Amino acid sequence: MNQKIAYITDLHVDEQFPKDYSVDAHLNWQIILKDVSEKNISKIIYGGDIGELSSNQWFFNTLKDYDLEVTLGNHDKFSEVKKHYKGAMNLTVPELYYSREEEQYKYIFLDSSTGSISKQQFDWLKKELLASKKILLFIHHPILSINTEADRQFALKGREELKQLLLDSNLEIKIFCGHYHMSDYSIQNNVEQYITPASSVQVVKNDREIIFNGDMFGYRIIDFNSNRVETELVLFSHEKV
Repeated sequence: MNQKIAYITDLHVDEQFPKDYSVDAHLNWQIILKDVSEKNISKIIYGGDIGELSSNQWFFNTLKDYDLEVTLGNHDKFSEVKKHYKGAMNLTVPELYYSREEEQYKYIFLDSSTGSISKQQFDWLKKELLASKKILLFIHHPILSINTEADRQFALKGREELKQLLLDSNLEIKIFCGHYHMSDYSIQNNVEQYITPASSVQVVKNDREIIFNGDMFGYRIIDFNSNRVETELVLFSHEKV
């Protein structure tokens, strides 16, 4: 299996937050999608925090020609997203979580839009981890902690229980997430975690305070090559584009 996926997150389009740092989220999005297209990548997984609810229709229209999957962030509303996104959606619950399998991997998509994982979703995940394949887990919030002020202030509630569930599975698990607007890689036993920079405003990674940088933005390419998963960051600077 040879496949490349663009993992993009945290656009915050039409919100005041990017504007406060002189960031045009629409322009960032155009630059990123142009780069994705030039790299002949047709599959996009969006990691959450689309932006203002009124921007959802525009956002999904820009992605109509891509094979799209979505996880919801804390700035997203299931009730709005379901009007525009017709992917693997279980309309019997007000959450967007699901899984799918390929020959070598099981993909699990979680919904952390409330800032936590509901009991119903947690119990569903337990069953999904009764598997033998390698797991690729997509969620907006990081699950493994990192030594930053962003992590101390904005962590997923109840993540220790979620982390322990993943560790106890003994499966090879790779987590792809955003939320902190920075790049980070961490590993704990059988669990690896890749945090992807925002497509809007970055947070400078440090352990004392939250510092914003409106110049940089980007996304991650996930490259499936034979039996390996490799990733690379694609970063842009407004000084150079």
